[in-house]
Amino acid sequence: MNTFFKIIFLFVAFHLVGCSDLNLNSISYSRIELTGPESIAVSDVINIYKDSIDVSLDNIIGFSDQLYTKGDFNSKRFNSTLGNLIADILFIQSDSVFKFQENKNIDFVIQNHGGIRASLPKGEVKLTDAYKILPFENEIVIVEMGGESLSEIVSFLKNETTPHPFSGLTINGNEVLVQNKPIKPSNKYYIAINDYLLTGGDNMFFFNKNTEVYRLGYSLRNAFIDYTKSKLYLSSKIDNRFIRNE
Repeated sequence: MNTFFKIIFLFVAFHLVGCSDLNLNSISYSRIELTGPESIAVSDVINIYKDSIDVSLDNIIGFSDQLYTKGDFNSKRFNSTLGNLIADILFIQSDSVFKFQENKNIDFVIQNHGGIRASLPKGEVKLTDAYKILPFENEIVIVEMGGESLSEIVSFLKNETTPHPFSGLTINGNEVLVQNKPIKPSNKYYIAINDYLLTGGDNMFFFNKNTEVYRLGYSLRNAFIDYTKSKLYLSSKIDNRFIRNE
């Protein structure tokens, strides 16, 4: 009689991203569980790799001073602690890479609410937490858009029922600022998003109106991991970046 057991495969992807002042080396891990007829020889080999994966995913990459979630927003201050943290990290990391690759700076970041899939626990932050929070293999891309297109983005953000995290952008009622300055329709703006949104994910079809796309070759998760390792201590709060009229 055949029995079944779980086989766990390890896929390791190496990414090397150059920055102006440092090199970021990162490794991606993911597990795929399958079932099949039991083989003692195969099972022994798999268990060796499984133990290696578990040790790697349990590596501590930093610390969090509080529990942060994407659901602690309210109807007026329409931003969350975890959303703000993720957006700010993506801004810092992607701006550094974009500056190195294109000698340009990003203006703001938008990350979809649904792309964040778990809370950040208080205390030790392990590699496995990064995979739980950002489980998708999304790449950071920079879209160039004219200022006249930004009103559609702002209108969309205001009318959503859950806050999509952003950084570098301020919405206070009818006042909208990018890098603390009013939007100029004639200006070009560089917006960091993930490649899921680039194709209209979460109904953000307005990104199709971009005039140019820059691919960084850098994933959201690796940006989070690299930042956490460099800073060690993570902290965030709900702030005034998005004040919505009630």
